[in-house]
Amino acid sequence: MPLLTVIADAPGAGKTGVAAAVARALAWSGRPVRLARGERPGDDGAVADARWFASLDFAPGSAATPVAPDAVPAPDGDEVIVAELDGPHDRAAAAILVARGIPDDARVAELAPLAVVALDLPAKAHAEAPAEVGGAPLVAIAEDRTLAGFSVSEAQAALNAETLVAGDGPDATCDHLVIAPIGSDAGQPYLSRFDAKAVVVRFDKTDQHLAALATDPACLILTGGRRPSEYLFDAAASRGVPVMLSRTDTENTVIALESVFDRTRFHGERKLDRMAQLLAVTPLPGLVEGALA
Repeated sequence: MPLLTVIADAPGAGKTGVAAAVARALAWSGRPVRLARGERPGDDGAVADARWFASLDFAPGSAATPVAPDAVPAPDGDEVIVAELDGPHDRAAAAILVARGIPDDARVAELAPLAVVALDLPAKAHAEAPAEVGGAPLVAIAEDRTLAGFSVSEAQAALNAETLVAGDGPDATCDHLVIAPIGSDAGQPYLSRFDAKAVVVRFDKTDQHLAALATDPACLILTGGRRPSEYLFDAAASRGVPVMLSRTDTENTVIALESVFDRTRFHGERKLDRMAQLLAVTPLPGLVEGALA
C-alpha cells in the first residue's frame, strides 16, 4: 500500500507535472492510482491543481480539494497514492525531489529522495548534467517550449482581456506567441509555421484575422481595445477558436504576455503528454517501479 510523494523546496518547481506524469505511467502499467495535492494556505494554485488532478480519468477518486499532509489518504489494497507535497512525509515509501535547475548536493543528501528531477535546464547545463546529485540519481530535463506554454485562460487573466468568442473544447495551451505580419498574403504561410499558437493582431485587421483563423490557432488576441468586424465573430465561432480583446496596443499586449511564461501552471493534456514523453526515456520509471515493488 505505497505512498509516493513528489516534493520541492520552492513553489513553481514543476511538482504538478511530474506527479501527474508518474501517476499516469503507473496507471497505464496496470496499477490503480490516485493523486493528492497538499494544501498551502492562501494558495489558489493548489486549489486549481487539485481540481485538475480530480479530472484525470486515469486517477479516479483523486481529491478535488487540497489536503493537509497528515490527511493524505492511505492507499487501498495495491493502490498507489501519488501526493504532491511541499516537503517529506513520514509515511512515504519514496520521494521524488523536483527542482528548477540542479539543486544543492547537501540539500539532496538531507532529503535522500528516490531521484531528483531537474527541470528547465539550459542546453549547456543539460549536456553537462551529472548522473547523480547528493547521492540520488539525477533526471535532467532540458528547457521545453510545450512545458513552458501558457493557457488561453492565463493569457486572458494577464491581459484582463474581454472575451469576444469563448471557443470550443478545453482550455488550450499555447507554445508560441506570434504577432501577425502586415499583409494577409504573407500572413497565412507565416502563421502556418507555428503549432499551438496564440496570434496577436490589431482589432481592425480583418484580413489578418481570417488568415490567422485558417491556420488553426489556439486563440486569437486582438489589440487596440475596439471591437472588430462582425464577420470575425461568425468565422471564429464556426472554427471554435477563442477570441479575446486586449485594451492596449500590440506592443504592450505582447510585453504583458511575455511574463506569463514565467508563471504558467501545469495543466492540460498536451503538457501532460509532453512531460510523460520526456520522463519515459529516463531511469525514473524503473526507479519508481522498484521502490513500489
